[in-house]
Amino acid sequence: MNKGLSADSQVHISIAFLIKAMIGISMLIAAYYNIMMKFTEQDNRIRDLEDKIVVLTSSVEGMEQEHIKELEQTVQEQKTLLQKIGLKR
Repeated sequence: MNKGLSADSQVHISIAFLIKAMIGISMLIAAYYNIMMKFTEQDNRIRDLEDKIVVLTSSVEGMEQEHIKELEQTVQEQKTLLQKIGLKR
């Protein structure tokens, strides 16, 4: 009878170990996919930020060009005013 109990308990231990192993492996797989999804999300955020930086850079360049034109116009106006006053020829 002891052999029967040993065989049964051995089978229960094997099934319990198998179930624990399957749960552990499934948890590892879930963690892996969760990490991969977070990496993908971070990659998407980085791409969005790069796009925004490109847009901001181009708008700043446009603003710089406008500011340079305004400064050139101001310098030209000041030159003409100085010529009208007679301080510069």
